[in-house]
Amino acid sequence: MSLMDKMKKVSRSLVDTGAKTMLKTDVAFLEREIKQRKQRFGVEVYDCMELLEVDNDMPMEEKEQKIRLAFDRARKDIAVVQAKIECKKEEISVLEAQQKASKAENERFGSGDIPPSSGNVLVSGHPSEMEYGLKD
Repeated sequence: MSLMDKMKKVSRSLVDTGAKTMLKTDVAFLEREIKQRKQRFGVEVYDCMELLEVDNDMPMEEKEQKIRLAFDRARKDIAVVQAKIECKKEEISVLEAQQKASKAENERFGSGDIPPSSGNVLVSGHPSEMEYGLKD
């Protein structure tokens, strides 16, 4: 395996790791969006129920319908965001599978890594500096 091939594999691994991290960040933001939508729904329903409690002229079925409408809107909005989350998680799974396959291939055919050290210590300084410390 040439040096260029090795560099390509390393750069591809870095790109995949970055992409995976970005997808995980996207999932976290989408989950936060769901939480915010649920909180907004709670405020909407509370406000709606507060107004409906005061309005005694409105039939009970119509009051229930208004609350149900708020719930249906929230459920639809949340379902859209959950679908986005599932897509992101699927992309993460694909990247992880590709990374595992690449790692397995490297182990099977030898990754060409630097062999383990022989235990010898290489010194690049002048011998007099090593023996007596730094020169004055």
